[in-house]
Amino acid sequence: MENLDRSVFSINPNFFNIKEEDIDENFFFEIIENNYLTTYFQPIYNARDGSVYGFEALTRLKGYENWNNIGSLFKRAIELKRISQLDIRCREKAISLASMMGLKELEAYLFINICPHVLLDPFHRRGLTDEMVEKWDIKKEKVVLEITEESAIENYKLFQDTVTYYKKRGYKIAIDDFGSGYGGLKMLSLIEPDFIKIDRYFISQVDKVKIKYDLVDIIVSACERLNIKVIAEGLEYESEMRSVVDMGVDFLQGYLFSKPEGFLNTKRVNIL
Repeated sequence: MENLDRSVFSINPNFFNIKEEDIDENFFFEIIENNYLTTYFQPIYNARDGSVYGFEALTRLKGYENWNNIGSLFKRAIELKRISQLDIRCREKAISLASMMGLKELEAYLFINICPHVLLDPFHRRGLTDEMVEKWDIKKEKVVLEITEESAIENYKLFQDTVTYYKKRGYKIAIDDFGSGYGGLKMLSLIEPDFIKIDRYFISQVDKVKIKYDLVDIIVSACERLNIKVIAEGLEYESEMRSVVDMGVDFLQGYLFSKPEGFLNTKRVNIL
């Protein structure tokens, strides 16, 4: 619990059981202002040869890296109108740590999650991401902005314009959790992403549940025609991996290969 006496631990000693409603303004002030945000990285592998294609940056709290309720932190930030502040700090931490760990010497991509609410926030200033990657010497073309499909998009025109802005700047775009949210096909047609990440719900037992297999197979076939690369996330078993590889999925991610870690794991894995 290093260095947490004055912050998260003092807010709620029973931190691992903290409820969403207990995350208040004071909580956000503590973790943001006192630099208690950190980043773990999970490799994304090439389905053809098992080489590392990129790393997804995942937010963690220092001293509580195994806390599995990060989603509640972001959901609560939206409710408290703190999402831009939280998201920007997470983005900055991911870019700076990846750079210091040697990403710029690798051919790998950096996948960063961005909440759609941030892109629509009037207080969100364009150019911040440019400033971050330029400061830390990471090429824009090697940064993939992951936009989760789970969040409802109320203003599609503004959202589309914002995504187009990032694409013109050189960034790649991915739709995360594809199939889990409100506007999958509509979002796909609006932003024409470079990647989609199929939600783990469909990947789990894809080798055993026929409807999941058929749906994933349809998505992979459609994306091949649209020149969109497909990432299967949440892989836990070799049988799941064999199924999606046989379908033609481009990239693989999940605990089967590697958990998120506090360093860039560049070790190649075996693809059966």
